[in-house]
Amino acid sequence: MAEQHILAVHTYGSQRVKHPMTNQKVSAYKLGYSSAACEVLLALYGTKARDVSSSRASYRYLQIDGETTVHHGYLLLNLTADELAQAEGVTRRHHRAAVFLWRGSQWLELPTNRQAEYTETTAQSGPGFNPSSYRPVTPASGEKQAAVEGIQVEKSQRDPNQKPWFWLAGDTYPHRELLKRSGARFSGKRKSWYYVGWALPAAIQAIITTPTQANEPPRERRSPLLSIFGGGIVGKERTSNHDTIVKGENGVFATRTTWVNQHDQPEVVWVFDLPPHERIGISLPAIHDALKAVNATFSLYTRKWHFDQPNKVAALDALAAAVPFSDDDPCTVEEAAHILGLPVKPVPAVEVPPRLFALDQTIYARHELQTPDGKVVQTGTPGTILHLYNHNTQHGWSYDVDFAESGTGWYFERELSDLEPIPGIRITHGSVVPPGATLPPTDADIKHTLIETHQQPERKAEPQPDNTAADEPKIRIIKPQSLPAEGAEPDAVQTAIQQMTVTLPSNMLQVIATSSNSKSLTRISQRCVGELSGSISGQVWCFGYALHEGMCVYLNFGGPRMATEAIRAKLSKGDIVSVTPWDAPAVELTAGEGNSGMYTAFMQHISEAKFTSLILLHDWVVNPNYGGKAVTFIFRVSETQAAAQLKHHITELVKVPVFDEWTAYLYQAGQAAMLVRKTRAGGEIDLLTLNLDVDAWT
Repeated sequence: MAEQHILAVHTYGSQRVKHPMTNQKVSAYKLGYSSAACEVLLALYGTKARDVSSSRASYRYLQIDGETTVHHGYLLLNLTADELAQAEGVTRRHHRAAVFLWRGSQWLELPTNRQAEYTETTAQSGPGFNPSSYRPVTPASGEKQAAVEGIQVEKSQRDPNQKPWFWLAGDTYPHRELLKRSGARFSGKRKSWYYVGWALPAAIQAIITTPTQANEPPRERRSPLLSIFGGGIVGKERTSNHDTIVKGENGVFATRTTWVNQHDQPEVVWVFDLPPHERIGISLPAIHDALKAVNATFSLYTRKWHFDQPNKVAALDALAAAVPFSDDDPCTVEEAAHILGLPVKPVPAVEVPPRLFALDQTIYARHELQTPDGKVVQTGTPGTILHLYNHNTQHGWSYDVDFAESGTGWYFERELSDLEPIPGIRITHGSVVPPGATLPPTDADIKHTLIETHQQPERKAEPQPDNTAADEPKIRIIKPQSLPAEGAEPDAVQTAIQQMTVTLPSNMLQVIATSSNSKSLTRISQRCVGELSGSISGQVWCFGYALHEGMCVYLNFGGPRMATEAIRAKLSKGDIVSVTPWDAPAVELTAGEGNSGMYTAFMQHISEAKFTSLILLHDWVVNPNYGGKAVTFIFRVSETQAAAQLKHHITELVKVPVFDEWTAYLYQAGQAAMLVRKTRAGGEIDLLTLNLDVDAWT
């Protein structure tokens, strides 16, 4: 018989999950995302195993056909020498194996790209049981087979005055009836037969092939603190202020830091950050129970669990010391390009958007405004541009406007419009925030702050007078034709303008109809706008964000895996994260006070580059609320696409049919009424805010 090897593959047990292809519930084994466990099983089982993980799952899920043997969280396999070499080749390509070999009465972890040789394990880092009495499965045949040839007996006697115990291991299954008749019993915990007596019966001695004798050594106890981390610690990093952060298998982070206690004395503590509520496969009540079981303290001030008892801190220090620091430093752009085989694209130059209004142009108040001396400028009030100001990175263009009826003031471009008010539409302007959240600053507050801090943009130089000769031709500027007053008869030009306002060209209708039925993907622009910070380790870069009334509704960022997951956890719990641009003050990003679990994550991990890309979308973007007064958002990649998306939302909102011929009018009227408006964003993302107010749209 060929030499057999026993392999143990770490698993979190079986779980019912939805198959991504058939959408049917199947039973699958839950495996670590960053370990080699899933790839090893796929290589050994071949077509008998299938990866049924969803694209958003934080773990790997593997469906295996046939029988399996699982003990203490490990799948037991019986391999040949060739199959063992195949498994070893897979683990050498990963940072962590989570696959162990039984050799010389001990477990050894298979080599990885960090450890070139087999390494010994402890009770915290590998299996802690003897597999000789189990029947592992042979992947090639799918059948269970005894771990050792024949039957071995082990005599255990702690007290010479008491009867010894004889433990029988090996291929005992064919002899189970004989063992039962001879007085032996089966231990469900050790999965092995045993006999208690001064000597073995002759019938049992006849089937024994290898007798051994050993006093059973005390088993190494597993630390109860590991239950907080789902059974083990999988990573450790050091922060910029030299604090230590460890991560558990269940997504729990623990930070070793120093704070000042109630007696104004420095105190070393371990503070726990729990994973977000929506993380698949994680039970927050189970984590809370584990923290309570080890007497952790919950702080009402920080809203976090922590250890401040010296014995608990020392115990967790010992567990953390056994884990090496993670090498998650991101590679350079050139290294990533070499690994991926892609050319390096040059960083695009920042393009300033064109100015919408010109000097001496007639404009209208987009919503209710206020002059510096406190006078109210009603919506739709006409005014004239007096002075132009240079572009501001955060707030765009601005102007001095003379409203004849109210006075002169300084206004942002977003507060003005070149469209006359449409009769029959009432424009309202306000902030939509959840209960208890702080109202964001108004444009008037922002302008007042800029003036007080001397950050108001510089006024653009006035154009020089025209000194050309009288006989040289001049450029004649014709102002746009305005619409007639209510009740007046329009002339031919005004009639044409009205027809173009409500009539959509046939070619645009065709494009809109095509885009509404198309399922193709369109690239969303992104650009690095700064670095994210918030008590995390590692550099995380922001490639785009969008804010609505002070709340973050879109965030595109990337960096080391543990650091990006820490950012995701903080935002999902309602904490504040800051993005620091190179040329502007820091911007605070939050889901709003008291809001948790408000984001849907889209994650892509590039293991070769040690880089994780993550996009968070607010629930208002993913699941619009059409049942009341709410807001949602439209990613605008073209005017045609945005108009078609708007028509879809209005169709879901109102109770009357919405025809394609109305699309252009709805898009224009919605912008004029501030029901569709540009969202404050950074990183070349073009996002529109859409008010889902059924009364305003009907």
